[in-house]
Order: sequence, then C-alpha cells, then structure tokens
Amino acid sequence: MLRAEISLEREAFSLAAELRVEPGRRLALVGRSGAGKSTLLRAIAGLVRPEAGRISLGGSTWFDGDAGIDIPVERRRIGFVFQEYALFPNMSARANIAYGVRGAGRRERRARASDLLSVLGVAGRADARPADLSGGERQRVALARALATEPDLLLLDEPLSALDASTRSSAASELSRLLLETGTPAVLVTHDFAEAALLADRVAVLDGGRVVQEGAPAELTAAPKSAFVADLAGAVVLRGIARLAASGLTEVELAGGGVVVSTDRGEGPVAVSVFPWEIELHASAPSGEGDSALNRLAASVTGVTEFGNRARVALALPQPAVAEVTSASVQRLGLAPGTSVEVSWKATATRLTPG
Repeated sequence: MLRAEISLEREAFSLAAELRVEPGRRLALVGRSGAGKSTLLRAIAGLVRPEAGRISLGGSTWFDGDAGIDIPVERRRIGFVFQEYALFPNMSARANIAYGVRGAGRRERRARASDLLSVLGVAGRADARPADLSGGERQRVALARALATEPDLLLLDEPLSALDASTRSSAASELSRLLLETGTPAVLVTHDFAEAALLADRVAVLDGGRVVQEGAPAELTAAPKSAFVADLAGAVVLRGIARLAASGLTEVELAGGGVVVSTDRGEGPVAVSVFPWEIELHASAPSGEGDSALNRLAASVTGVTEFGNRARVALALPQPAVAEVTSASVQRLGLAPGTSVEVSWKATATRLTPG
C-alpha cells in the first residue's frame, strides 16, 4: 500500500495532503489548475522534497521528514508518465522503451521493449520516432517505457492532455483497460472528473493544496460534501435559502426566483446541485400524469451543443443551468436559442450542501 503524508510550503502556496492507495488500485487526483495535483505527484516521485511528512510503499520508506530519510527518485521504483510524454525525439519507440529497462544487456532490453510494444498494441510502430507517431501511439509508448522499469508504482501526470478531442475519449477507455491489466498501483492527475471516474477506482478532490473529499466516483456524485465538489463533478449548482416544509421535504427559494425541493435536509443558505442528465425538458408545463418530478421551472434556451446522439442545452433559469438530452429530443422540441421550455427533475436527484 502507498501511504503519503505530505506537507510542502512555497511562497504563495501550501500543500498538506494524505493519500492511501491499496495494491492494484488506481487513485485520481482532481482539481482546478494550481490546486497542487502535480506538485503532490512529484513529491511522491521524489522530484520535489516536502518540508515534512512520510511517504512509504509496502515495507519501504521513501521519505520521512522526522527521521531524515529521503530516498532518491532513481531508487523509488516508480514509473512516471509525464504530461508531454517526454520521449527522446531521436530514438525509435523501441529504443525509448529499452532505455528504461534496468540491469540487462542490449539484446534483453530490446526483447523486453518488443514485448511491451506488443502488449500495448503498437508493435508495428517499433521503429518509428515520436514525431511520426499519433498522440495515442505516443501515449502507449510512454506507458510502455514506464512499465519497462517493472515499477512498484505508476504515476501519470495529465496522461491525456496532449491528445486532441477527437481521440481523447477512445484513448481514455484504452488507458483504463491497460492500467487495469497491468495490476500496478497508480496515482494519476487530471482536471477532468469524468476522465478520473473512467481511469480510477477512487478520486481525491484537491482545492488549495488540501484534499476536500475522497471516495469512489459514484460516492462523490451521489453525496458531494460541497458545492465545489458538485461543480467539479459536473453538476448544475444553484444558490438559495432552505427551510423545512410541512411535507417533510426541504424547500429552497432560489436566488432570482423559483422554488425547488429536495429529500436532503438543509436550512439557511445552501447550494442546490443536480446533474444535467437528471433534468428533463418539456415544450409546455408537464401535466403531472406519469411525471413524478416535483421540481418544475420555466426556462429559456440560450444554446445547444450536439455531440454524437446527445446534446447539452444551456438554460436561463433563475440562474444559469444546463441539461443533457438526446439529439432526438432537440429535434422533437425544436430547441434553439430563445426557445421557451419547462424543466423538471426529481427531489431525490436534488443534493443540498452548505452554501
């Protein structure tokens, strides 16, 4: 198990975080730019020295501020995949991977590199240089080089950020499969919660150098502890004042007008969060027959963005919001900027956090 307790001070930034990664598991560090994700990753690797704390993997202690232990990065048995992959431009894919093989002769290094290229599905590109590889191929070669060291831990810093939007989704699915197959524990950094949910078993949300919530992706979406976590996970966040209603539900009077209800308890200023796919759109007010949603508001469409067979519809409620619907619904409802619609969602899909 990886155990990391890290305290680090910089001129305008402080990091104080604790992490645990079970054998064979994957942890994603998620947060806005400047939250401390990459700094934390580099501290685990030994590229940045903490002021205090302790880092250990299994029975090996890599850093202990009190005991004066600081094992050099080359002795930590870590495979590191950098944001830009950091492949040697003058070497072939096979040579890049062979470079990472320790304590072996040239023939053995080449054989190990060829095996990894085959496992990762890029054997046919063994002699190509990085400039001649696609973004996805460079990613696989970088991962193969990290695995060539037979690491006890994988660290990946924004492993998909160098890819264009058209290949990023498929590359994320492929990387998820590869990480699962290797069985090597991994810590990865991303600013994208959906990407984190696909790649990792658990997600740690960082804000201002602190872990503000950690759990399985489904736990964080089902029960965010703050508006910040809800927003990062992709929820629509609305502000309002809550009070307990006679029905036993919590009523929230939204800033700007309108009232919604939630099964969560809350009182006073709150943040209301609901995920875009929970929001339904109607051409007119729902009749109530066959529709159990208690939250119903008038809205105006401000934008429609289609992707594949789905669309994200930007809405002007009392506050800005977005719904995710099918492209068929866009056509059926005639959705376009300026279209008036009614929106609805269930009280059970409405989360409340302190506002």
